[in-house]
Amino acid sequence: MTAPRFRLRTGVPTVTISVDGVALPAPAGRSLLAALLIAGRPGAAADFACGIGQCQRCLVRVNNATELACMVYPSGGEEVETSIADGRPPPWELPPVEGA
Repeated sequence: MTAPRFRLRTGVPTVTISVDGVALPAPAGRSLLAALLIAGRPGAAADFACGIGQCQRCLVRVNNATELACMVYPSGGEEVETSIADGRPPPWELPPVEGA
């Protein structure tokens, strides 16, 4: 089974953002989290659970400020860093739980 792929419909207006130093198109009116998932570059933001700001797991740096990717709506020109913003390891790097 292959993982689902996110894609941008053709004809959708976009803005350009910089993600880890790479210029990427982001769909206008969509959250930064959606843009990162569509581009296949979510980094640490892939560790999200809700998409509405409650879990606070999709932390990224936007223009040198820590933000929730699901709550930021890019207008163009934002510089985004997808490394872990709060120092916690992503869940895919945690050791297995004993007895689980």
